[in-house]
Amino acid sequence: MKKIVIILFFLSFYFAYAKTKISVDIPPLQFIIEKIAKTHIYTNSLFSEKYLTEYPSKSHLRKISYARVYLTLNLPREQSYIKDLKVISNIKIIDVSKGITKINNNPYIWMDPLKFRKITLNVYNEIIKLDKENKKLYKKNLDNFLKSIDKIFLLIKQQMFGLNSYNIYAFGDYWDYYAARFGINLYKKKNEKLNAKQIAETIEFTRKNNVWYFLVAPEYSPKVINFFIENSESKPLQNNIFKKDWQANIFIFAQALKDMYK
Repeated sequence: MKKIVIILFFLSFYFAYAKTKISVDIPPLQFIIEKIAKTHIYTNSLFSEKYLTEYPSKSHLRKISYARVYLTLNLPREQSYIKDLKVISNIKIIDVSKGITKINNNPYIWMDPLKFRKITLNVYNEIIKLDKENKKLYKKNLDNFLKSIDKIFLLIKQQMFGLNSYNIYAFGDYWDYYAARFGINLYKKKNEKLNAKQIAETIEFTRKNNVWYFLVAPEYSPKVINFFIENSESKPLQNNIFKKDWQANIFIFAQALKDMYK
């Protein structure tokens, strides 16, 4: 009995190791691969959902390098790690944002469902290059996933159309594509430390332009957020675009916007 257990353990380890491996820069790309390939492909992400504050270790980078390919969206914080990957391995670097129109070189394109759809197709094309045997299965899963993306897009479009106001202040450029796709007036401030004068000017701006809500990433300074809450009529909405479950994240985000402005 013990021999059987040992044999099964090593077989499971062998098949897990024998799986096609794909490394990616952020969790939303992991989400795409898992939707298309299910358990047939092993994925590993350079960054976790804490992309903005995380610094991947050398040991983690080594694990990333074990994959055959590394799928990237050309994000600012990954560039130095890509250079290191090229030094320590022969991993192939593939830009899955290639061919997708960008606004002022803003890389955060996946917050637009239609651009996310194009990313999904690019990822699928890379998957079937690595695993042609399961192409039929992957195509079926892809078609189902694309349908769900289209459904979410139409649902959000309907929700945004019914809003009474579209003015939102954003700390950072993470939501530019979402705003552009759904017709939201997005006033932006770079995600940086603000002095007292800049904070006061921003609060005055929100009052003059009837901006009642502001967008922030979860990592943004709690002190600044609390100051805004205490000294203006604006209320915060946190959203982490690096969440793995893109589907749930963008739907919850849309619902939160709808609830604020309904």
